[in-house]
Amino acid sequence: MAETVVRKAATVPGERVTRLIVLVDGESSHLHYTSILLQRLEYNIHTTKNAEDALDIIDVAHPSLVLTEIPLSGMDGLELLKKIKRNPGTYAIPVFILTASKDPAIKDSCLREGCNAFFQKPVDPDVLYAAIQKATETVPRQYILLNTCLNVIVGADKDSSTVIGDYVSALSENGMYISSAKPKPVGLQIPITIFLENTKIDVEGMVLYSFERGKGPLKTPGMGIKFVRIKPEDQRKIKLFIGREITKGLTMAPVGGSVL
Repeated sequence: MAETVVRKAATVPGERVTRLIVLVDGESSHLHYTSILLQRLEYNIHTTKNAEDALDIIDVAHPSLVLTEIPLSGMDGLELLKKIKRNPGTYAIPVFILTASKDPAIKDSCLREGCNAFFQKPVDPDVLYAAIQKATETVPRQYILLNTCLNVIVGADKDSSTVIGDYVSALSENGMYISSAKPKPVGLQIPITIFLENTKIDVEGMVLYSFERGKGPLKTPGMGIKFVRIKPEDQRKIKLFIGREITKGLTMAPVGGSVL
């Protein structure tokens, strides 16, 4: 049975329009895993186990991207790829292959037919996210942006009230959005301490955009920060934290060798 999951519009200033992805996989556990992962990455998802249903939704909705396995009941993923790429109305839709197959001939065939990316299961979420961003956005993000809630100290003020008043509401390896009653002006570089699980991370950040109360998309005060100084080990901690949060509670059935 096909399923479409529609998420609400972006909740962080600077987020893009939420894209629709058609996800095709005949293995229930893999379909569930990837669909939930993509939802957490802020995409709308239409899921199906067969290519015929995928073609129907593609004709109606013209999604931003199609992500398919190769083995499917009925028409397989390679034939689905061919039909999309040989149709003048759909050839521009990016098609990714995400498969358990390790057969190099299958990869060669998919690339010849115009697939935009080929991944073997399991794929790292950050690798998949970067590829989707590149294929669907004019200005793609390189890193996952995680909606979260973390205490933070902005500036040199170490008053504990600052920790309570400001918090990180979105976090990536390259920056964050801080909800703050007193956002700083654009262009200012400031020291910031992030309270990440059981550790503190000290960074230097630059304010890229800033909204006072009643301004901006959300009408709430806050500021977008880019990291201009961060230790590699701290950036690694942020990456691992985001990866854990994105995949929390998700399990995929074991992926075997070639399935073709």
